[in-house]
Amino acid sequence: MDISSARNAGEAEINRDYIGMLEDRGCGCFAVCDGSPSSFAASNASEIVIDSVLSDFKKTSDVSRETIVNYFKNADEKLWSLTRESGGGLEYKTSAAVLLTDGSCVICGHLGNCRMYYIGEKYLQYITPDHTLAYRAHSDGKFRFPGIRKSPDRRKLTAYIGADPMCEAEIITPIAVKGGDGILLCTDGFWENITERQVERTLRHSKSSSEWLRKMLKIVRKNGPKDNYSAITIIF
Repeated sequence: MDISSARNAGEAEINRDYIGMLEDRGCGCFAVCDGSPSSFAASNASEIVIDSVLSDFKKTSDVSRETIVNYFKNADEKLWSLTRESGGGLEYKTSAAVLLTDGSCVICGHLGNCRMYYIGEKYLQYITPDHTLAYRAHSDGKFRFPGIRKSPDRRKLTAYIGADPMCEAEIITPIAVKGGDGILLCTDGFWENITERQVERTLRHSKSSSEWLRKMLKIVRKNGPKDNYSAITIIF
């Protein structure tokens, strides 16, 4: 696997995004998180989730649905414990996308509006659905998929880590990958500033994960991101 990453604050004063990557026993764990921008939200919620996920991965790295479900449950319990300790003064909540792979198969769990893109056979094959009011409106036929990018409801979450009651992570059907396939994990500040076809085309014309990420970052920055924007790219 060829792996690259980037984490940027954009025009925001605080970077609430966090990313994590770890390879162990022939498997890899990759995660992106985007903490809530609310003035009542803890700025380190995403970092806490990443630390929890990577700690769990060191103990159990099976590429399975059950493994990722447990990662999310454990992270959620940690956030809720901190919210209770704050007496309600701070809210610990974040979006997340977590991917496990053994190099031949990938499985991803997600909550909120962090995304995973899968490009196979040089074409975009799959994007994880957002848990937002904007995505719900798209699903109801109110506008096409690209309209999510401009919707004022794209950051209004319907599920996330730290919710009460707890939200169970949505887990994708495992995907078999082969040489040349690409994975993009990213926060909303990244995907709202680049189109699906640009994600696809930049991979097609790149020879490495770093080149692919560099080309996408150029597009994202050209569109003047106001929010934090972060991403992990993987080429198999």
